[in-house]
Amino acid sequence: MPRYLPLADIGIADAAYHLPGSPIDVVDWGRQQDAAPDLISLLLANDCRYFFDGSNVSDADSIAASIDKLSIDAPDWQSGVRYLVHAHTQNFSMPAPPSSILTELVDRYALNLKLCFSVAHLACASIINGISLAAQLLQIDREACYALIVSSDRTFGGSAYRLRPPGCIQSDGSSAILLSKEKMRCRLGHATMRNFAQLCEGPSNPATITATARLTCFHSIQLLRSHSEETGIQLEDYGQILPVNADKHYWVKIAEGLQLNESHFFFDNIPKLGHANCSDFAINLVDHGFALLDQGKLVLAFGQSNVGAHAALTLVPN
Repeated sequence: MPRYLPLADIGIADAAYHLPGSPIDVVDWGRQQDAAPDLISLLLANDCRYFFDGSNVSDADSIAASIDKLSIDAPDWQSGVRYLVHAHTQNFSMPAPPSSILTELVDRYALNLKLCFSVAHLACASIINGISLAAQLLQIDREACYALIVSSDRTFGGSAYRLRPPGCIQSDGSSAILLSKEKMRCRLGHATMRNFAQLCEGPSNPATITATARLTCFHSIQLLRSHSEETGIQLEDYGQILPVNADKHYWVKIAEGLQLNESHFFFDNIPKLGHANCSDFAINLVDHGFALLDQGKLVLAFGQSNVGAHAALTLVPN
């Protein structure tokens, strides 16, 4: 039998995201930054075009903009949040002490929490780790109604930091995901997470950059196959797979390796929005995943990183 619900009946009540300002065209921006024309052409060839810059907005303010977009059928839902989890990718998305994103959010929304913490060790897959941990906390706490998972990442500097060739433009953004035991838009299914330790240093030197380029597709295929075995759900039975909004060239190879049509993966937001790190989960869920779930289709969200950490999460329609 498929393991749709390994936990108690916990799901996503709603999700929202915030992308600052207006979309920026990498072609025009690249000229201003004196980025190499060949680099811009390579990004365009891999379906990368627009991104968002929120370097002048604090992480807490960006997250608050996402929280304020949540639509929950309970006017006092914030008073029922007992767990707050902050997921991020960039190390500098955590302001130095004594500043604290978690404390700012607790004060701003007068949250009455039992526990709050941050997760980052899985990079862009940390959001699925955060959701899984928050769901486990809700499962064992009979009195808790909600858990809130938030994310925010910003990129500072010029093209050397914003552009990650051949297939990624770093975009600034935030998200908010509210887990609940009732009135859910979808239920949480099984989560699979894997760490491939040889890549843990990330793209910090030529050796790991080469290894990441060589192994990311293989590791992603391996994880998706493991997730299918653990759940009993064939990958072709999902309405669609939602990858991160980057590296389409990898996903084309992954689709080929899994013998799936490219149309089985959602790529629409890669050229339009860029890669907003952990926030890609909520972005693609709001823009596309919820509609599939409303049609009664299963959805598979995937978190991929360049530090050897990957995660997959099944989402189940009500």
